[in-house]
Amino acid sequence: MKTKTLLFPIALLGLVACGGGGNASSTGEASKTNSASSEGESYFIYSPTDTKTIGSKTNEETHYYDKIKVNPVEKELRKDFAMGVDASMVQTVEDAGGVYYNAEGKEQDIFEILRDNGVNFVRFRLWNNPERKVGHHGYGGGNNSYATDLKMAKRAEAAGLNVMIDFHYSDFWADPDYQQCPKAWQDADYDEDNDEIPALVKEFTKDTLDDFAKEGVSVDAVQIGNEINNGIAGYSINWNDTDSSFDYMAKVLKAGIEGAKSSNPDVKTLIHLANGGNKAEFETFFTAMDKRKVDYDIIGASFYPYLAGSLEDLQNNLDNVSKLTGKPVMVVETSWGYTTEYNAYTANQYTKEDEDVGGYLTSEQGQATAVRDIINVLSKVPDSKGLGVFYWEPAWLPVNEQTMWASRYGQSYQYTGNDSTFSDYTDGLATWSNQGLFSYSGKALASLQTFGKVREGFNKTEETSTKIRKDSASITLNIAANETLPSGIACETNLDAIRNFPATYDSSASEQVKKKGTYEITATVDGKYSQKLTVNCIENFIVDPGFENQGETDVIKDPWKIASVSPADDKVAKLDRKKDIRSGKTDLNWYHSSSDFSFDVYQEVELPAGTYTLSTYIMAVAPSKAAHETLDVYIVLDGKESKVDMKDVVDGWGVPDHYHEAKIDDIVVSGATKVKVGIRGAAKAGAWGHNDDWSLVSKD
Repeated sequence: MKTKTLLFPIALLGLVACGGGGNASSTGEASKTNSASSEGESYFIYSPTDTKTIGSKTNEETHYYDKIKVNPVEKELRKDFAMGVDASMVQTVEDAGGVYYNAEGKEQDIFEILRDNGVNFVRFRLWNNPERKVGHHGYGGGNNSYATDLKMAKRAEAAGLNVMIDFHYSDFWADPDYQQCPKAWQDADYDEDNDEIPALVKEFTKDTLDDFAKEGVSVDAVQIGNEINNGIAGYSINWNDTDSSFDYMAKVLKAGIEGAKSSNPDVKTLIHLANGGNKAEFETFFTAMDKRKVDYDIIGASFYPYLAGSLEDLQNNLDNVSKLTGKPVMVVETSWGYTTEYNAYTANQYTKEDEDVGGYLTSEQGQATAVRDIINVLSKVPDSKGLGVFYWEPAWLPVNEQTMWASRYGQSYQYTGNDSTFSDYTDGLATWSNQGLFSYSGKALASLQTFGKVREGFNKTEETSTKIRKDSASITLNIAANETLPSGIACETNLDAIRNFPATYDSSASEQVKKKGTYEITATVDGKYSQKLTVNCIENFIVDPGFENQGETDVIKDPWKIASVSPADDKVAKLDRKKDIRSGKTDLNWYHSSSDFSFDVYQEVELPAGTYTLSTYIMAVAPSKAAHETLDVYIVLDGKESKVDMKDVVDGWGVPDHYHEAKIDDIVVSGATKVKVGIRGAAKAGAWGHNDDWSLVSKD
């Protein structure tokens, strides 16, 4: 995730070790036997213990553990399937005074609680040196140094959990937006022909795993980088010269893998990308790594339902990339919200508005269904290649000022690469706690049981609608594209999901919406609900106005065309399928990291006589930064061009509110003719922009 939040080490106060009496892992494995998957190969062996470390504190909160519904997955999971969590914040939370409680309300070791609820694997992120050189002030977010992770890893293994170490190769958060070089490596040579950074990555990986082994910790899996879509260890992929960039990425990844395997030949290595619903991005990256003979073991994806596409997108991506590479796949980061409440120490990233995007209600049942659905996707990956899931930061309690995602020193380092500007920043509050699997006061939620229940199911039930999501709605149909009334409309269900159910209409409605105009139509949904639809029927002469029918790659296709780009042959203008879209799943994107650039993308349209309005939406870097010298939306009619200048209108990133409309009104076409509509720009290196949702409609 882009903004994460975790913190410091802890001592278990008042806890007494009590042997026996506990349940072994509810996954059904009783010991570390070599349980082969249906593929005949076991990646992981689990050895759950029955320790019970119970303290004197109690928590009387009410959670409905017996009422949670978990439907079983559709296909049998591998016996070595990882039911994992990332618990990197635990040490900081406990050092800040946080306490964890089991379903009985008894204080218990957090890793035992996880184990007793079916978790068999725990992941810890590792930063090289997450503190300021002067004064040794921690950066926050868990301060996950080796020393911090060692304490937690020992406790996790004592509870019988397997351990994954997530090497960020940075001193703080590494993700698609930030891959900063560790302070200790800043004098190293990043030239693509130089091996200095790969050598440092190899040495750091080997030495760290050697140190864990010396302390008796058997690390089962390692991530060679975290969400490395755009780079690693301070290196940024040049998407305008991917061949040399992928050569260097492969060199760094090989070095990390060699370091891991030289410490422990049996450790499993994992390469991790964000955007788990993006099939084209994963295919491009992993095909490039396989071509360069990077010998990794597992593919990892982040998939947050409100950020990364639909379950269908995730399924298509995992099926495709596992087939292409022959590697097993994991979802190594996911989550969902159980509350929208705040306390004094939260700045929640997840909000109520995420429900309709992600497809679940904000509740413990919604969490359980979301986790079950993602595990179900993994169960269906062909050839049993779905290897595991990890829930991100289920135990991040908002205890006090210590449990923040970043101290002011950390924010200074995150945003500038220099922790000496800390006076310009304030501490960042906990951003993730309302997506946890523990309440703010530390009691296990009913949804935590999902890991142990999902194989066989618990309170199994047929999913049915319980209410329509919206009593009324407004939609736009383009009759030029033969768009029709929606066949499905969203309802809430008894599993706290939001799903589409069949919609039917009066027989006259389908004919009515074939003509321009605005109509009031009633839909009958799932045979029992009514929704009043205001249907605005337009005749939009732009074909593929939202770039939704461009295929699965980032290459621009008909009817859209590239008139020109500079530098020639570089990938300046392309399709984008990340969180930058205004609507749908795709937009047009332009960017160049190292050169001043230009682009011109257009479409030719046949128009009958009439008066028209051309409109589209643009989001781009603000003029105060790497600026556009030109950013025009244009139409060419009878050899004459009309345009609107957007270079001083755009004002930076923010979806959808920073998308600005570009409009050309009163376009008079005297007779049937062909017009050319498009967008062109010229900008400094580092400038960027996005374009979505075109319309060319008659005013007549």
